[in-house]
Amino acid sequence: MMKHPIEKVLYSVADEVLGKLAFIFSFPEHERAPMNTADAVAASVSFKGPFDGNLTMFISGAVLPELTGNMLGVDDASTTEAQQFDALRELINVICGNLLPRIAGKRSVFNVSSPRIISRKPGSPESYDEESLISMARLTLEEGECDLCLFVRGRLPDGAIVIREAENSNGQ
Repeated sequence: MMKHPIEKVLYSVADEVLGKLAFIFSFPEHERAPMNTADAVAASVSFKGPFDGNLTMFISGAVLPELTGNMLGVDDASTTEAQQFDALRELINVICGNLLPRIAGKRSVFNVSSPRIISRKPGSPESYDEESLISMARLTLEEGECDLCLFVRGRLPDGAIVIREAENSNGQ
């Protein structure tokens, strides 16, 4: 069960971008516990604008060769770790770039930082803070899992998502 309208948008954007950019099919797992990060790679992108925060993505390490191969149009086995990290940074950048206008409206302007790999080892990244976590999407992929966490510092503008959904559906 989705708890917040932003969660619905996060699932939708993640599914669209994974499918269109990386040709990876994803399935929502709303009730699944957060993934085991022991074999995961995490990437994060920060943003500032009508609200500030970051989007962090944990993805099973086993998925990276396929994801990278699909994005680059090369054999999965020939991808290097550097290419895999570049692909993951590009993926989270595109997800964030599609997510923020759907939350805040197309006219809102955000400064988005360069995405970075924040963790290759078990444990939580330094940016993990449950108090600022406003939405999480848990996805199952063919070869692993993916969790997306949206952190916001402070509060979202009151009613922003409701107003912005109507604005976006009208093409504004």
